[in-house]
Amino acid sequence: MKMTGKLNKEQVESISKFFADVSKLLIASVVIGFFIPNVAGSVDVITFVGGSVLSIVLFTVSVIMLKSE
Repeated sequence: MKMTGKLNKEQVESISKFFADVSKLLIASVVIGFFIPNVAGSVDVITFVGGSVLSIVLFTVSVIMLKSE
């Protein structure tokens, strides 16, 4: 199953890198914020779980897009 449609190789690579970067930002803000609550306020469990799941999904999409080239 190709997810690339009519995008060229550079566009797919750029979008894939964007998803990977968003995944890293989510990990940095939600997961680390959960374990170090004094720095930026506390993060509740629902936000922690939601951010972790979304981060994993975005990273997985990024890897699948790079593999489908």
